[in-house]
Amino acid sequence: MVLAIGLAILLLLMLIGIGGPWFAHYGRISWRWPVGFTLVVLTLTLLGYQQLGGYTLVQQEALRQQEAKRLNNMLDKQSSDPTLYRLQQRIRQSPDNGVGWFSLAQYYLYRNEFDDALIALQQAERLQGANAALDAARATILYYQAGKNMTADVAYWLQQALAKEPLQYTALMLQASDKYTHAHYVEAIAIWQRLLDSDNPEIDRAVIIQALALARMMQQAS
Repeated sequence: MVLAIGLAILLLLMLIGIGGPWFAHYGRISWRWPVGFTLVVLTLTLLGYQQLGGYTLVQQEALRQQEAKRLNNMLDKQSSDPTLYRLQQRIRQSPDNGVGWFSLAQYYLYRNEFDDALIALQQAERLQGANAALDAARATILYYQAGKNMTADVAYWLQQALAKEPLQYTALMLQASDKYTHAHYVEAIAIWQRLLDSDNPEIDRAVIIQALALARMMQQAS
């Protein structure tokens, strides 16, 4: 790209240097000048695109290598945790298994290793494509990474998850828990009741019933 710009400036200066005396002496220009100038511009344009395309490919390859290094470093981390080791081994054996990467992301979240959780989740998304469960997981990771705060990023990914799947269990549980934490008991109860009334097979009814009972008790006490 720099080379193309340099050539363009050099040729422009040459055209001015050659054309200036011609205009001064004859007061007109030959038909060859616009044709030649057009060809020069087209050549420089093509050269610029070629240089820019080459630079973009180099940039993309550098980013790919950087990402591969991040993934390998994460998988090579030593730990005495047998569950983590087992998940890492599973991915080494099947690196294109998006479900394995998702499980690893969830376990890193459980260990409060949020950066690694996000890296694993991004890889799962590359392999599986975007879906409501991954959006909700990203929101959950960001929520705990922010110290259990409903930041703009958390709210955005929750919105994405619920737009794809209005009864997404993880997303609604996170919303309800946050409402409860901030003493918005009516809203928390409404969300938990909505989940309880649904036919979502993922829900843990015992957990939700217990949460509802506690929220109602806190609502009466407040």
